Amino acid sequence: MKVDKAIFHPDYKREPYWWEASRPGTEHSADLPNETEVFIVGSGYAGLSAALELARNGRKVTVVDALAFGEGASTRNGGGVSAGINLGKGISGTPGQNARGDDHQSLVTRLLHESMTAFEVVGELIERENIDCHYEQRGRFVGAYTKAHYPGLVKKAEFLNREMDMGATPVPREAQRSEIGSDFYHGGITIDKAGKLHPALFHKGLLEACHKAGVTLCAHTKVTAILGERGKFKARTSKGECMAEEVVIATNGYTDALSPKLRKRIVPISSQIIVTEELPADLALELIPNGRTISETPRVTSYYRLLPGDRRVMYGGRARFQDVPADVSATLLYRMMTERWPQLKDARITHSWSGTVAMTTDAIPHMGTLGGKYYCMGCNGSGVAMMTYLGREVARSILQGGRSLSHYLNLNFPRVPAPFYTGKPWFLPIVGEYYRYLDRKERRQA
Repeated sequence: MKVDKAIFHPDYKREPYWWEASRPGTEHSADLPNETEVFIVGSGYAGLSAALELARNGRKVTVVDALAFGEGASTRNGGGVSAGINLGKGISGTPGQNARGDDHQSLVTRLLHESMTAFEVVGELIERENIDCHYEQRGRFVGAYTKAHYPGLVKKAEFLNREMDMGATPVPREAQRSEIGSDFYHGGITIDKAGKLHPALFHKGLLEACHKAGVTLCAHTKVTAILGERGKFKARTSKGECMAEEVVIATNGYTDALSPKLRKRIVPISSQIIVTEELPADLALELIPNGRTISETPRVTSYYRLLPGDRRVMYGGRARFQDVPADVSATLLYRMMTERWPQLKDARITHSWSGTVAMTTDAIPHMGTLGGKYYCMGCNGSGVAMMTYLGREVARSILQGGRSLSHYLNLNFPRVPAPFYTGKPWFLPIVGEYYRYLDRKERRQA
């Protein structure tokens, strides 16, 4: 497609805006030890959260990453912090299949309540570790993409308030400009218990906390094989070998051939993001008067917010369902953004990048053991809260000898039901464009 060069700022960069404040690096990186108690693959939120909990409880922990620390989605995401409000769309299994023997409806309710704990854990961790990451609990606005979607959102608000006291409030279309300076949506709901932060600074704070707690951190250390069994694992890496009693796989959307069975259970999807230049203060206030994070109801959704300082817009979504150059995705996202906010037609783009989100077929994150190794992955777009929380819960399960109070532990983790699927989602362009077609059709009909 043709790239619109006029939309780019002279200082335009093809990398995350977040890296201006904290770029992924190798600070605190050490040599790989010959042995450790717990060996964690992945230095994102899940891996670092697990490592911190283990180290604070006296365990000898090593975290390795094939890239620089946090170079994956933990410094590339949108920074939204939610309580997993979309959980329950498709809980896998039937009564009796999960670790605690809950029936289906009971399981859905328990997972929803636990997701609220995940939301609260982020705030508690930021306060306890004194992490300066611009954390704000300013809520979320979910826009109805069509008129037919609004009644469903009203019912959802009732459900969220009844089950989790989320502070959800319907906003009819005639009142939505109190939340967003746009007539694009057909009303929506606000959710008070939601927040936003600077994802790279949050990651930096976790990394610093792990270093202070005595965690051994190894950047640019690719794991090529994990042999043996619990109690006597041998991890082979590009920097040598390490013996470990326990292994945790925390690679999420970047899970590779090291974990083929896990790879068959997640769908890595590229999510693209752009950031605008600094806007006039009155214009920025008009766009999102209450500083909420914005999401919406179509199958192919977008998410956006004001950045720290409330003068720049970050707009994210799926411009394409495969990897495309940053300039191409920026052009497509710019069109989506200005469709929702025509008043941004003169704003220029300063940053464009992408990251990989791990989706699951049942729309929930998972933690447990497979082949004797622990794992936590499948953020489904709620990674800041859920991966931080499940990393901690994996650590607590290790500390408790495999037991856990979490209802996420060892849920049935279904494989992706696609022929010949080994972790490369060949079907995404087809399915994604079909979903986009359905969204456009519903909106035209509305």
